[in-house]
Amino acid sequence: MMKRSFVPADFKADNTKQVTEYYEKLLIEKIPENAEALRAWLLKWNELTTVLSEVSCRRYVDMTSHTQDEAIAKAYMDFVENIDPICEDYNNKLERKLIEHPSVPELEHEFGVYLRDVRTSLELFRKENIPLSTKETTAIQDYQKITSTMSVEHNGETKTLQQMATFLTSTDRVVREDAWKKIARRRLQDKERLDEAFDNLFKLRIQIAKNSGYEDYLDYIFKAKSRFDYSPADCSTFHESIEKIILPYLKDIYKSKAQKMNLQKLRPWDTKVDALSRPPLKPFKTGAELIEKVGQIFDKLSPKTSAWFRTMQREHLIDPDCRMGKAPGGYQIGFEESERPFIFMNAAGTDGDIYTLLHESGHSFQQFGVSGLPLTAYHNVPSEFAEVSSMSMELIGSTDLSPFYPNPEDANRSRADELEEIIWLFPWVASIDSFQHLMYSHPNHTAADRKEMWLSVMDRYEAGVDYTGLDDERAYLWQKQLHIFEVPFYYIEYGIAQLGALQVWENFKKNPQKGLEDLFAAEALGASRPLPELFAKANIRFDFSAATIEPLIRDLSDELHRLEH
Repeated sequence: MMKRSFVPADFKADNTKQVTEYYEKLLIEKIPENAEALRAWLLKWNELTTVLSEVSCRRYVDMTSHTQDEAIAKAYMDFVENIDPICEDYNNKLERKLIEHPSVPELEHEFGVYLRDVRTSLELFRKENIPLSTKETTAIQDYQKITSTMSVEHNGETKTLQQMATFLTSTDRVVREDAWKKIARRRLQDKERLDEAFDNLFKLRIQIAKNSGYEDYLDYIFKAKSRFDYSPADCSTFHESIEKIILPYLKDIYKSKAQKMNLQKLRPWDTKVDALSRPPLKPFKTGAELIEKVGQIFDKLSPKTSAWFRTMQREHLIDPDCRMGKAPGGYQIGFEESERPFIFMNAAGTDGDIYTLLHESGHSFQQFGVSGLPLTAYHNVPSEFAEVSSMSMELIGSTDLSPFYPNPEDANRSRADELEEIIWLFPWVASIDSFQHLMYSHPNHTAADRKEMWLSVMDRYEAGVDYTGLDDERAYLWQKQLHIFEVPFYYIEYGIAQLGALQVWENFKKNPQKGLEDLFAAEALGASRPLPELFAKANIRFDFSAATIEPLIRDLSDELHRLEH
């Protein structure tokens, strides 16, 4: 738990008068012209940020856990509408005060990356964007309300779409098709509402970029995301490499699966089923069981992973279960003042749920690792490396699945499915990222234009799945990807990070202890160093060229064949 020295214990984070008072204290404080005094002032500002962040994050967790609870939604939106604008306004003023201080060059060595990001923030800040940011948050919540209430009737029961996904692994093709169509057609019922929700978000984002002096949203968002180490052109090159190098592997997987199933081509409800008609793996029954068995994996892996995970289990910092009214998806979020991570997910008893918890645990371990850094800003690790942490834990944690699968054949089958999923992920990442590049490079596009853009992307990364008779389902498949609505352009990071995680896995296979130590050492740097240095500290390369991709995917494919035979 962070010790307070500036913000009092009885501070009310939702009291606009108190919040303003403490920001004003920082703003009017006279800072002596020496680096030590400036650093002390910066840490007081950081303390206030930390306290407010924890309240905001806890309200977000409550809101996503209970999307239909009006009181909880109001508490969250009150903070967004009343406190966040104060923070944004004063943070801009304090950033200017910091950068204008004559001793700031003396802090470059310790806080260089942070100061770089502050300068970027000042360059992009416009006061007129504060209400637009609030509107964007509200519009995202409106989108979440649409998706969180999606359910279907199945065998006389009401099921969430996440719960329905379990039927996609049924060996009964009729059951799979029925489940897939129910999920897809339920989404289609709201396709106009989702288009309208996206149009609203899109217009807000374009206006925010214009207000900051950018006609091209792509240029704006790359700057806003501090993407200083790669460019939109690099992303396009990555898309091409995925198309030429990785997509053929996925096509071969699907072709082989179709042959084993005596099908000419896979239909969309055939991609997740076991090709040998083995029944779906059922690794656990309850969320508590999932947590306990993943804990056993981390107990064996290392003392650090065991201690971190068991702390989360003991303190009830994992919400695993799927239920009506709970927002879809999964995430890890940091409670900064408490110095604790929190995991939110929607487990439905599937094999994939194991990997989701391994994944989010990887993020959580990084949160534990950065707790000693002086600035909360350094806890917000760039996604390109944050996802290395999570994806590495999927690969490393799954090397021993005996708590779930005492039978090695089941464990091998689970791991083979996971490696197949990684190969699938790359073309999907390229699809989502290239789609966003297309949309935002056409700021005046219509919903009809967007549909055609998506279909062109689907054609480019087509891997051999037959969508005959499913034109609308295919044309609106993008709407299932929450990142497009909630966090624009946050997806290419998964591809970049997956290459990093595959390298961590290679290191782990050669020397498990050193592989983990290198990863944890890099994680402990948080966001205090540029991306290439984080990758180097983990003993991996920040590079997503064909030269890096080809050997990694070849090794991955070889391991997949070994597990399947």
